[in-house]
Amino acid sequence: MINKWNTSTYLFLGFAIVIALYTSIKVAAKQTFWLDDKLADLFAYVPDMFNPFFLILTELGDKKGIGVVALIFLGWFLLIKRNLLGAAAIALSVAIGNEVNKLLKDLIARPRPEFDHLAHVDSLSFPSGHAMVGFIFYYFIAYLVLEDLKSSKAKRMVIILTALLLLLIGASRIILQVHYPTDVIGGFAFGYIWALASKDMYKFFKKRLKK
Repeated sequence: MINKWNTSTYLFLGFAIVIALYTSIKVAAKQTFWLDDKLADLFAYVPDMFNPFFLILTELGDKKGIGVVALIFLGWFLLIKRNLLGAAAIALSVAIGNEVNKLLKDLIARPRPEFDHLAHVDSLSFPSGHAMVGFIFYYFIAYLVLEDLKSSKAKRMVIILTALLLLLIGASRIILQVHYPTDVIGGFAFGYIWALASKDMYKFFKKRLKK
């Protein structure tokens, strides 16, 4: 699963490309989504008492939150695992992914939802930077952790915890009323595409260095 692509990888990549293109084109054309209304209505049932919890979660997808987590894991990869290439790959993929997200936001120019924002925002809406950059960052960290794990149970736990964290970060952006659901979905789609490309570049250079 880690060393080569399988059928599910191709399927997920194809699905991500379709979702990324579909949402981008429709948002750029100023068209509305039925899904935005339905999911927003669903998340509106989340009690306000949970807002502090989601504010903490949303910080894990922000620059400061990612910076703190990055310091911990990059230190671990550099000082303990001696994986300089892995640490460099994470830093580079996140940095470029963040710039690509800014470019997409400027090109598509979708305004934020017209609600009272419960978290600070200072950019356009689509695709969600927390969803896109957060996906790249946590996916890559999980991949590097999985490289060293032998236990199938431990691998499943890492995958489940990473998926849960990303879903909660994405949900926090909707619950805090700073993004449309399709901003988050589009962000995850773009994030997956870039994370997969970055992972393969890392694997390519890792093989070259071993020769």
